[in-house]
Amino acid sequence: MALTHTRALFARRLTPMQVVHQPQQWQAARRCLSSKANLDKEIETITDLATTAKDEMDFAEESRNSVYYNCDKMTAHEAVEELSTAYNDLLARLSDADKDAIKTRIGMKVKEIQSAYEIMTLNDIED
Repeated sequence: MALTHTRALFARRLTPMQVVHQPQQWQAARRCLSSKANLDKEIETITDLATTAKDEMDFAEESRNSVYYNCDKMTAHEAVEELSTAYNDLLARLSDADKDAIKTRIGMKVKEIQSAYEIMTLNDIED
């Protein structure tokens, strides 16, 4: 069996050192695919948090001038904070190239929601 394996190595012109290093390359490729899947899952989670935050802000706006407004606004604040924390935590773990890709992919949505919440709180000050 070992002789057959050795012949196969030479038939493909691989040195034994190349064969030893190939499993590491395969592991790196698997990690890359796994990390991409994890990244996509985190992006999906952040997108869900963004949807929740937007919905909570809409509920708060609908309840403006009612007894429910303060509670709805607090819930919106918590949702926006959770979104911001998840987004910033993700960016902190990524390389610069990946950060730019993430900012392009979901950064604008996060910034829009944060800005909309700030406008909502500024409207409270004016009222």
